[in-house]
Amino acid sequence: MSASEIIVKPVRKPWPEAVVRSLVQALSAAPDVAFAHLVDAGVPGQGEVHTALFVWLQPGALRSLRRVLNQVSAIVSGALPDGTAVDVIILNSAPELLEEVEAVGGLIVERDPEERRRALEAAAAEPIEGEGDHLRQGPWWWPF
Repeated sequence: MSASEIIVKPVRKPWPEAVVRSLVQALSAAPDVAFAHLVDAGVPGQGEVHTALFVWLQPGALRSLRRVLNQVSAIVSGALPDGTAVDVIILNSAPELLEEVEAVGGLIVERDPEERRRALEAAAAEPIEGEGDHLRQGPWWWPF
């Protein structure tokens, strides 16, 4: 998925400070989370944008992605009050969105500034034509 296939904006209806603080504390304690952004996101023509949590995982966590996604989802749901929902997107699975997510702000957790720096440098680097074409076939969320 390219950045042009998703809308990313700053959160237009901020959550209560206590809710954000609870989410930040919970994510900051998760060893597999390198950094996370809380932004509004959506797909053009698929309804309104809504609040989404873009999480960048530590490289080692990618070996057991399903387990880590379940853990992060449990952490997030435990930190939010009943009736509050947020989509959790593993940004490592769609690194082409990193620059756009970073551009709108919304950084709420930065456990590993060095990993964030490396991810941003890689995102800014010009891709070599054809490089990685064989790695991902299907939508950005596949194989979830």
